[in-house]
Amino acid sequence: MIKKVLLFTTIFLSSLFSNSLSEIKDKGVLRVGVFTEQPPFGQLVDGAFTGFEVDFANAIAQNLFRDRGGKVEFVATRADQRLDFVEKNKVDLLLATFTITDDRSKKIDFSLPYFSVNIGVLSKKGDGIKKESDLRSKKVLVESGTTAQAYFNLKGYNTVSCPNSNECYKMLKNGAGDAYANDNLIVLAYPVVDRSMEVNIKNLGASDFLGVGVAKGNKELLNFVNDTLVKLSKDGFFRKTFKDTIDPFYKGTAEQKYFLLEDIYKIFG
Repeated sequence: MIKKVLLFTTIFLSSLFSNSLSEIKDKGVLRVGVFTEQPPFGQLVDGAFTGFEVDFANAIAQNLFRDRGGKVEFVATRADQRLDFVEKNKVDLLLATFTITDDRSKKIDFSLPYFSVNIGVLSKKGDGIKKESDLRSKKVLVESGTTAQAYFNLKGYNTVSCPNSNECYKMLKNGAGDAYANDNLIVLAYPVVDRSMEVNIKNLGASDFLGVGVAKGNKELLNFVNDTLVKLSKDGFFRKTFKDTIDPFYKGTAEQKYFLLEDIYKIFG
């Protein structure tokens, strides 16, 4: 009974302190948390945010404000800050390759999924890391608060924390770890620009899904995001983005059929 009361109180407070859909419209500002060093999803270049999730946020805002002249205010976040930013009303939406999990869903709400991911592992060529068991005696670099960290810690692997994807990559290069594990769409980026790296383990564990994070109980905003997501899918937004942004970036190594979820949205008519 006490747990139920605490859960209800948490949901009530989250919805109380988060901005409602009408408040966001009135202010003309949609605050969205994104990464700054995770291309092609989100990065900060010469003071401007770019990437797929930045384009996604702008598309949501366009559907929200229409001709009212509203704007997106991008807020830089790290992996270990994402839940906190949503819970404490530092952002209205969180779009930073945020995997939907049961534990996170107890604290915040998630939209319908927009991408499918598995855990991938980046390693140096010649290190002989071909399958999961090859990591048993190795140091696995992981970002705090990621599904990769949870996966390898649960299995008793020797994990080493790193702050963001670029720093994890640098630590791997410098020998601070033997491999770097994260969502496959993240680690697949590095062999494209560094031919000394490879990703032989591309689909570890069960498939996970990326969603937009929204404050617990903010149902009006959540429903709007879901409706917009379905609309964008029907309009071909995700397919076009994959073709124009994702596929060129990964040089064809990220196959559309494994990541796009367009078939799911067909059930909405």
